[in-house]
Amino acid sequence: MATPRATPEDRTGSHEAVSPLRRFGRSSSAGDVAVLGVAAVWGSSYAVMQLVNATGLSAPNFLALRFLTAAVPLLLYAVLARVRINRSEFLYGLLYGALLFTILFLETVGVSYTSAANAGFLITVSVILVPLYSRILGGRRQQGAIYALSLLALLGCAALTLGTSDSVGFRPGDLIILAAALVRAYQIYSFGRTSSQRSFDVLSVTLVEVVVVMVLSLAVSPFWGPMIIEQVPNIPPLTWLLIAYLGVLGTAYAFAAQLFAARRTSATRVALILSTEPVFAAIFAVVLRGEQLVFMQVLGGVMIVVAAGVGRVLESRSEAVA
Repeated sequence: MATPRATPEDRTGSHEAVSPLRRFGRSSSAGDVAVLGVAAVWGSSYAVMQLVNATGLSAPNFLALRFLTAAVPLLLYAVLARVRINRSEFLYGLLYGALLFTILFLETVGVSYTSAANAGFLITVSVILVPLYSRILGGRRQQGAIYALSLLALLGCAALTLGTSDSVGFRPGDLIILAAALVRAYQIYSFGRTSSQRSFDVLSVTLVEVVVVMVLSLAVSPFWGPMIIEQVPNIPPLTWLLIAYLGVLGTAYAFAAQLFAARRTSATRVALILSTEPVFAAIFAVVLRGEQLVFMQVLGGVMIVVAAGVGRVLESRSEAVA
């Protein structure tokens, strides 16, 4: 192992020699900014997916191309870091890759049949579903407040989906996004339970996940619409840019930023910052798609975000006690 170089702080015995930029990079504030960037990119993804879907690119072909652009920087880093994937990491990568494909496929299809703002808020319901999975599947008793927050989130869903700007009633896309939230909650629950029992390299699992999503997307493509080789030559430059945006920033950067933040701040703080994703989704829906939010949608969104945020805090406290 190489001996670490002495930093200016080591040589002088003082913090004064360290530049403000370098000191910021070591602070929790730097981690917060990185995670906030992830929330912003993920929030924008719903409006971006709508823009891509409007070009006629099928959902599986879009996902295959998105994860191809994500795989390149991750694989490059893995080669430079000499990452080795063991059997356990490979198997868990297969499982979480299949779950991730299901989530993203449902999101990509669902956002075509609802508003980008609704999609961003509804997927957040997954946060409050995680403690319920812990209770039902893990047999772990929950605080009464968790059930109250689940009810609040449910009422938020009703307000969000039954009081839209152009109609009253569930849109088909709302139900598809809620299905994605159910799978996403199980993925979070399963990953948390597995990581607490076993030790594995997150990068190794992520690499397998990314490849699995790409392979499953290509496998589904012939049954969903045109083959990818038929659509690629007709993809306009702007669409390629959007695909690269979600692949590189929405996947590769998101992974790197969360690892960066994990070394500088708490998991609860990261989770709470990521809870701002639906807020960004609403902002980008208005800016990029020109969507108009009525009072009931705003109220429903606020109810869901509050339930998710408070639920994260309560869950983290109960984990600390346990």
